[in-house]
Amino acid sequence: MNSNIDPILASELDTLVSAAPFCRMERTRLAALLANSAIVFERQGKRIFAPGIALRERSFWIVRQGCVTQSSGSIGQTMLTPGSIFPVESILDGSDSGSTYIAEEDCYLWRIEGLAIDGWLDEPPFIRWLAEALLAQQQTMQRSMIELAQSRHLADQALALPAHSIGAKHVICVPASESIHEVAALMGSKGVGSVLVGTQKAVEGIVTASDLVRRGIARRIPDTAAISEIMTSNPRDVDDTISVFGAALEMAQNKYRHLLLKNSEGLIVGIVSERDLFRAQQQGIAHVFKPIDEAGSVDELVELASAAREFGVRVFSQGMDVSQFLRLTSSINDRIAKRLLELLASRHAPLAPFCWLAFGSEGREEQGFVTDQDNGLVFLPADGADVAVLRERFIQLATEVNDALHRCGFELCKGNIMASNPELCLTLAEWKARFSSWIRATTPTAILNSTIFFDFRPVFGEVQFAEEMRDHLMAEVKGNSIFLHLLAINALQVSPPLGRLSRFVTDNGKIDVKTRGTRLFVDIARIYALHSGVKAVNTEQRLALVGQRIKRSVSAIQGDIAAFRHVQTLRLQRQLASLGDGKEANSLDPYALDELQQRILRESFRQASSLQDRLKLDYKR
Repeated sequence: MNSNIDPILASELDTLVSAAPFCRMERTRLAALLANSAIVFERQGKRIFAPGIALRERSFWIVRQGCVTQSSGSIGQTMLTPGSIFPVESILDGSDSGSTYIAEEDCYLWRIEGLAIDGWLDEPPFIRWLAEALLAQQQTMQRSMIELAQSRHLADQALALPAHSIGAKHVICVPASESIHEVAALMGSKGVGSVLVGTQKAVEGIVTASDLVRRGIARRIPDTAAISEIMTSNPRDVDDTISVFGAALEMAQNKYRHLLLKNSEGLIVGIVSERDLFRAQQQGIAHVFKPIDEAGSVDELVELASAAREFGVRVFSQGMDVSQFLRLTSSINDRIAKRLLELLASRHAPLAPFCWLAFGSEGREEQGFVTDQDNGLVFLPADGADVAVLRERFIQLATEVNDALHRCGFELCKGNIMASNPELCLTLAEWKARFSSWIRATTPTAILNSTIFFDFRPVFGEVQFAEEMRDHLMAEVKGNSIFLHLLAINALQVSPPLGRLSRFVTDNGKIDVKTRGTRLFVDIARIYALHSGVKAVNTEQRLALVGQRIKRSVSAIQGDIAAFRHVQTLRLQRQLASLGDGKEANSLDPYALDELQQRILRESFRQASSLQDRLKLDYKR
């Protein structure tokens, strides 16, 4: 018996036996249990119990005064108040629940050694109490998991909301000559945090409450000075149909704090701020991006890549626009690749300036749910450096990166289009020579095998190398009608799968929505981009820009983009389904679609046919 406990036990036993879960235990039994315990004091913030401790010692606690927080990665936090016992799951078999218990405030606890409890496991009242405690804990966990799932669902749904639904809908404009004092007074009376300088049609700048302090008061600029002295000039404007996700991505990538929403008539009709997005998103994009950017190991990135894919599945399944989804996927994949390169490159001695390149669908920012790696590396050796030795070292790095990407869910390329391939780990001069040789090829087959490399962009490193490669490519293509003609021949080898009487042309009842779907648009957009000197790589951007260059009507350009988006959406839906049914990822049964979807698909293919007709006109066969 512990003589120090007796006086406390005598005064508190009545209180304990009157409260759950001890109310069903016999008074004498409870007294015997606590008589072999100790009372401990823990200060606020002290870690009382953590994963791994249960495997070394069996100690249990009952909260006597104060409260304790139970933290778990899967269920969040639970508050334990006086009378709560922990860790309940360890009492029976010493198992580790994975929870950490921290003193939420200064508290006193009963500490009970495992041997003192062992004798109670044959007592029915104790077993009944234990079962009830475990049941209550499981119910708490279930409620927490449901709340967490609902929270994530709401956060994901918020990403698809139109940005104008969360931003400021009433725009206040002031002339550039208005004084700082007058504008500050106006903002105070209207209760707004920002005003535009200029007009809704012609915005010159934006001024926020923060600007008044940081650029005005802090710099001791007289409040009689013109507001133009402290405004941020040329603020970024976006289409007012943009979603919360699109706005958040624009801000995150370009470090904007405000976006102006412009309608189809060219008027600024709203403003979205970082604060608006934070309230709307909660655990949105930043919740995915930040852990990847801060990952400390390849193993950590493997787990984060898996979580990011689950996030992508959720937002796409909930109806996110396909263009925004592909942009999201590309941003996540880029971040994973960048962080891997940062981690792995640090293990190697400085080699030479280099840039990691993305090719094909990755280069176009059009990767879906089922994709493999298409990458390369360009480096710039110093004068007199041994290129062969440098290449071998870069190949070692690239092999590590390709393997790590594979662990993160990016399949190794069956065609070996990867930076670890010596043929794709080249100096800047070698890449330029390689582009020249492809462009000067004289057969459609030779050019077809090289088209994947014409869709490239920098992912990590010296981005100017990629720009030099693109400038060289454009210069080589300019005026080379034979090369463009051969590209057109390749593009016209595949026709839209449309038959007579509004029927689809299928292969065993299926359409390959990559080869006979999205490729129809991708190939033509690439040809006209190279022909027109358009540096954009993304297919939608190319369709919009080259459409203007070749004098295609506005409605035709909009139709091209809408058709490409629809086919791309169906392709992604099929890829997502293939993860569950194990069938071909790009093989779609068009007659499994409802009647409306079939009509839209037919019209999308007709739009592709219209594009091919234009290509035939410009590059007569």
